[in-house]
Amino acid sequence: MRDLLMWGMPEEQAEEHRRALGDLRKKVESHGLRGRLVERLHLPMRSGFYTPVLRPPEMDVYGGGRLIVTVTVVDVPKGGAWYLVKRPDGLPVEAHSAGDPASAAIAIAAQASPP
Repeated sequence: MRDLLMWGMPEEQAEEHRRALGDLRKKVESHGLRGRLVERLHLPMRSGFYTPVLRPPEMDVYGGGRLIVTVTVVDVPKGGAWYLVKRPDGLPVEAHSAGDPASAAIAIAAQASPP
């Protein structure tokens, strides 16, 4: 996905986010969940030709045949990278340090368990 513009995010940073999501994917799979990396594009629908815009990558996490959470990596100034965990309706509910994907995977697996 080269040569696409990022809204405020260089391609190198997007690649770092993909790697962080890949690390988390390995950890959630060890808990019996399935992670699916998702590349998002914004396609303007105005008249004329517009180039698609690459949006930050996400990962959908599935378990028990249903979507459990969606995870995005966000960068906090002077705070490093964090996994932002969102419910299936898009509401952010948790944040975990991207430096510790194992603890983030444990928290996500706990959400997959029936109440």
